[in-house]
Amino acid sequence: MSDRTYIALLRGINVGGKVLKMADLKEAVAGLGFSDARTYLQSGNMVFRAARSENASIAKAISGAIRAHKAMDVTVMVRDAGQWGRIIAANPYPQAREFPKTVHSFILDEMPETSRLEILAAKEAGREEWQIVDGTLYLHTPDGFGKSALGNAIERVLKVPMTARNWNTVLALADMAGA
Repeated sequence: MSDRTYIALLRGINVGGKVLKMADLKEAVAGLGFSDARTYLQSGNMVFRAARSENASIAKAISGAIRAHKAMDVTVMVRDAGQWGRIIAANPYPQAREFPKTVHSFILDEMPETSRLEILAAKEAGREEWQIVDGTLYLHTPDGFGKSALGNAIERVLKVPMTARNWNTVLALADMAGA
């Protein structure tokens, strides 16, 4: 079985008092057999190589390692480099090339119920737009995420496990993964 490059996204790290230094993350996962583990920023992004496995299995192993090492429960989502490349290719907002801070990708661990999507679609969003493509919700916030009407509502409305990254981070992780 050959190795594959993966990207792990930790939800809610280093915000709201939930602190996990990236050195601690690397130390926590050291026993999992990953190679070439590198972190990006202090917000819970890690690129690594591992034996081919299901994303959910790897996410569960990382979460368990963090719990054992730091007594902290962390939601982890994993995508392989090929999937990450498809997330980039599927972005429906070409303005991300010129204005990457205006586009965010919300990695969904499962598809929301149709009724939840309808509630989100009915929310007043001004110039904001969103679309879900292959398990990723793309949010375009032309006035910036800080002023976004939808940014903080998406998770509350859709009620599925997710984590968001701005487009600069999405591209940086792709570069790190060689996607």
